[in-house]
Amino acid sequence: MKIVGIDLAGNPGNDTGFCILTVDDEKSVSTSILKSDSEILERLKKVQPEIVAIDAPLIFDGRNRLCDEELGEYGALPVTLRGMEVLAKRGTSLADKIRKSNLNIIEIFATASAKILGFYDPDCRNMQKRLMEAKISGDIDRRFLTKDELDAVFAAITGYLYLNGSTLEVGNDDGRIVIPRV
Repeated sequence: MKIVGIDLAGNPGNDTGFCILTVDDEKSVSTSILKSDSEILERLKKVQPEIVAIDAPLIFDGRNRLCDEELGEYGALPVTLRGMEVLAKRGTSLADKIRKSNLNIIEIFATASAKILGFYDPDCRNMQKRLMEAKISGDIDRRFLTKDELDAVFAAITGYLYLNGSTLEVGNDDGRIVIPRV
């Protein structure tokens, strides 16, 4: 089984973390940095994952969303802030393109997932070490991952948990964010 996690950047010129979580006898991650929507869509077409979990707002209509308020304690920001608005517009557009390619997609919040699962640490190296201790292999035990790649790993893990019925959805029709259930 393959699950893709994406930590989407608001600006296509900035780094977007991309993670392929492969689950068979073991859990292994392959991570990379992508930039443009076309790069992301091309990679998704090759991978054909069971689900795509994206760390970015995937619904934006110019108003704040209940799901962001509900996850405020984990650091979620209102989508009407300038930087978040740019991200929300890109996320909404990319989500539409992904849906047209018949892939399943969910919105997640990587920081909330990391905190709920007990992996969060302000130091990315400590989070990576905790993931390695949880028996996740691949790029994670070969090199230091960037913050964007780590967030993509948490997106993929949340996607895996979603497929296994171990998540909750917060929000309403204006936007729903999937978080781990513990």
